[in-house]
Amino acid sequence: MPETIADPPSLSFYPLFPGSGIQESQRLGPAPSAPHARDERGRFAKGSSGNPSGRPRGIRNPRRRVPDLVSQPLSPQALSNLLDRKPHLLRPLVLQLLPPPLAPIDPAERLGIDLASLHGVEDLQRLLPTVLAAIARGEITPSEGERLARRVRTRLRAIRRLARVRRIASVDGRG
Repeated sequence: MPETIADPPSLSFYPLFPGSGIQESQRLGPAPSAPHARDERGRFAKGSSGNPSGRPRGIRNPRRRVPDLVSQPLSPQALSNLLDRKPHLLRPLVLQLLPPPLAPIDPAERLGIDLASLHGVEDLQRLLPTVLAAIARGEITPSEGERLARRVRTRLRAIRRLARVRRIASVDGRG
């Protein structure tokens, strides 16, 4: 017995296909809202891009990102190639591998100087040759000596101000 096949129902009966035939959902030509955004072949026109506002704030430049060597170690060859291409990454990569630097030791503590014991200009006159000799011997750097001298000067200014306040207070009869 021959099989009879019924005609398929019309697509207009289905709610998903309200019309007949295939409809175009997206044009491949230039966008109507921005006529110069794409060229005639549908590619971005020169001077216009798909991201006109650029990379959002807070997102680091992918070309400057430092790979995390702890979670994803690189082979020596890959690391060498990376540093050949991007030598600016050497310092951040080395900082990942080296231990953190030690806290600097106070130069006054290194020389055995107690700044709290300074009470006048005479103490400064005894301290200055010690600091200069330590700089000459290489125990402290000149910049450390300068910082130490600034701290001593600040302490002496505070001592002078305190003496002045005490003098004024004693003259006024408050002390």
